[in-house]
Amino acid sequence: MNIWRILDIDPTEDISAIKKGYAKKLKLHHPEDDPEGYQQLREAYDLAIKMAKKGQGKPKAEVASITDVETPVQTEADTPILTVQRRLSFQHIDATLDRNDPVEQIDTFMEQVKALYNDFPSRINPENWTKLLRSDLVWNIHLRRIVSDHLFHFLHEHHHLPKSVWLILEDGFQWRELIQDPFYMDKHSENFCQYYLKQLDDPGLRFDTLLAAPHLNRDIFLSYRDAAYQALKENQLEQASHSLNAAIALFADDPELLRLQGEYCQRISDTDGALDAYSRIISIQPDDIDSYLARAYIWYHKQHVTEAQKECEYILSQLPTHLEALSLLGKCHLKLGNAAQAKVTFEQLLAASPHDYEALILLTQIRGNMLKQVKKLPAKERKHVLQQLNSELGERKGLNKQIMPSIHFQVAIATVTLALIMLFQSLLYNAYVDHTKSTPISNVELHQNGLVKLSSPEDLKQIGPNQFVQAKLTNLRSLNIYQYTKTDKDGNSYTAYENYLTLNETGDIGKITPSGYVKIGYLGDTPILVITKHSTIEIEKTGILEFEMGQVMDIPPKVLMDTKKMLQDLELTSLFDFNKLNQNQMVEVKYLTIPTIPSPSPPLEIYFYGLILLVLCRFFFGSLYNLYIITRVY
Repeated sequence: MNIWRILDIDPTEDISAIKKGYAKKLKLHHPEDDPEGYQQLREAYDLAIKMAKKGQGKPKAEVASITDVETPVQTEADTPILTVQRRLSFQHIDATLDRNDPVEQIDTFMEQVKALYNDFPSRINPENWTKLLRSDLVWNIHLRRIVSDHLFHFLHEHHHLPKSVWLILEDGFQWRELIQDPFYMDKHSENFCQYYLKQLDDPGLRFDTLLAAPHLNRDIFLSYRDAAYQALKENQLEQASHSLNAAIALFADDPELLRLQGEYCQRISDTDGALDAYSRIISIQPDDIDSYLARAYIWYHKQHVTEAQKECEYILSQLPTHLEALSLLGKCHLKLGNAAQAKVTFEQLLAASPHDYEALILLTQIRGNMLKQVKKLPAKERKHVLQQLNSELGERKGLNKQIMPSIHFQVAIATVTLALIMLFQSLLYNAYVDHTKSTPISNVELHQNGLVKLSSPEDLKQIGPNQFVQAKLTNLRSLNIYQYTKTDKDGNSYTAYENYLTLNETGDIGKITPSGYVKIGYLGDTPILVITKHSTIEIEKTGILEFEMGQVMDIPPKVLMDTKKMLQDLELTSLFDFNKLNQNQMVEVKYLTIPTIPSPSPPLEIYFYGLILLVLCRFFFGSLYNLYIITRVY
């Protein structure tokens, strides 16, 4: 569609004429009432302004349309240098706006936004954005949605902002809710909408660290740094490496980038590289406690326990109640064989965090180990040493006050875990039965006893219930007797059987979902009953049923009665003599055609439930072990 026709003006390079045409048409295409029309109008306006600035709005461009004109790409060399004051002022923004020209007001506001964004120190100051959003224009009920749309569109290409600023913008415009509208997301690109949500929900990185690099192209650097951050979150290590290297080539002394580098090195097991990254952070920011702690963990896992201990001691010299440092220091003491010092450290940790159950368990183990050593002494020395040890360790009562909450906690954890184990065991059981058509116990019996191939009625008489068999039946006919699950008044489920005639009379024919169908056929010269899981129309056409595995079961009296009734109703008495029917046993068919036994590979859900069960069992027995450690008496 022609952009000048959309704006209802002649082709021109006069920006004021373009704005007047846009303002006039804007009254007809308000974004809330006609979002598609507004979107088309906005695109036409943006393109017309760009063409006018480039000298492309003369009549020769009359045939130009939105889809035909390529938006000029501005190279880095063409980028104008915008000089703004270090401290931007938004207190009198409304004084410069022509209140009778909404387009002029919006354009002036967006110029203020661009000026704020282009001045990096001002951009990362949340107060500046708060002042900007206090403009009367933002709160104008008629223009607010348009301002919101312009600003969101601007941020699509200019999105390197601290999290604090994103939160201010969200508070002002509630874009999170708007993004739920498919039209809004399509209009602004789904990728950017997802990016925006991440800025609100993720911890975010610092921006003030880049103030020390005034000549850095910060937006390019931030693009690489943000790409590395997102890649690490998604564990895309190759992409993370590429982005980190590109960012480091621009500015290697950003502590936030170095932190990402340290995380990347740890994931690829490059502990030396991680140590270098965290050490570099400390040289730039000597008070960065997180970097000291990261180095301490690396030393500890590399079995350099003394170095880890020194790092923890430094952290505690600055922050005496730092919980992670206390915990790691106590473990260092244990590794170095300093049980007494470990005991003191864990006691300090419990004083600051009474619910640190790992510290409580370790403290209990220390006490137990000390008492074990005393018990090995000769009887004459044992009493004296035990008194000294009790004096040093303190009375058991004080420890018991901390033990009781931990016992309650571990019992609660074990109970919840046991409930989850039962749930997933049930899910695994049902998935197994759905796949194998038999229970695990039945399959064990199958592998123990094997399959019996029935070739004559005499074979069936010698087989007991639950035996698995193979057979070939002829003259197979359906008896219209259904097997289904029924629930009694107490809520208990059981297997029931009913014939078609009775269900039709009671009106329940459409209320049940059959789980099996009772049929009759010949095994040799003797009629027998079978239950199949499917209607098997194709099999009934041939009258032959050959199954690889079936389970022998006793015939329920109800089935026997219904069989006699349905033989008469279906006029099958001439084909099947009820008196010759094997009235003791029937076969429930599990598989009709199976190439091999056991059955094909289980579905993924069986592996999934099994894995979850293993994890839960490990967690459950771990809780029981913790209970044992906490409650044992020395």
